[in-house]
Amino acid sequence: MSYRIAEVADLVGVPATTLRYYEDIGLIDQPARGGNGYRAYEDADLARLRFITATKNLGIPLADVAELVKAYDVEDCSTVAHQVVEMVAVRLGETQTRIGELVALAAQLQTVSARLADAPTSGACGDGCPCATAAPAPLADRRTFVPLTRAPVVAAPTAPVVACSLDSGSVPDRISDWQAVVAQALSREPIAGGVSLQFVASAELVAEVARLAAAEQDCCTFFTFTLTMTTGRVRLEVQAPDDAADVLAAMFGSAA
Repeated sequence: MSYRIAEVADLVGVPATTLRYYEDIGLIDQPARGGNGYRAYEDADLARLRFITATKNLGIPLADVAELVKAYDVEDCSTVAHQVVEMVAVRLGETQTRIGELVALAAQLQTVSARLADAPTSGACGDGCPCATAAPAPLADRRTFVPLTRAPVVAAPTAPVVACSLDSGSVPDRISDWQAVVAQALSREPIAGGVSLQFVASAELVAEVARLAAAEQDCCTFFTFTLTMTTGRVRLEVQAPDDAADVLAAMFGSAA
């Protein structure tokens, strides 16, 4: 079956200009032209373009996609799949590092926001005002990187391993669930090694906190959760090692 460029663009999910760009850089061969002068793509061209789009959507650079296309044309599927797995592993490592950076940055921004909230209501800015001193110096050097893959088991650890075994695709949802709970807090205060949050008591809140705490313990064993219920109030204490302070602040807020 023959397809025009607009049809291929619609089937593959990329603009027609992208298909022409792929031709210009040699990623795909220029298709034959029909009697009317229009490009005529065949089923094999469509399959190849779907492969290119799928690998590019994984964040694999075009230069590497070009190598994969060469293998796609001559190698068996298992060989091509093995090459894709290797490139995905590289991309996954980069993504996990980036998530660690963003979690640490979120914690620092929360700390800065809390400091700036205490700025005086009058007076000029100067060397000692919060505007100039709120941010850590240097910001980048204070980041804490948290591996997002399960750490190897070691005998008799002397301290909790600051690592999370939750797959990277589930991390944003978990953080969002915690943030929805934390947003309901009436107050927060610092405690040794962590933060304490006070809530209005409700069965739904207690159930959700218990669910999230149990899930967190399954993947991030360095956290310690303590839930206390009194008349009309629920107190949640979250503690973590010093190395995980940025992560704790990013997820549960800073009490400073």
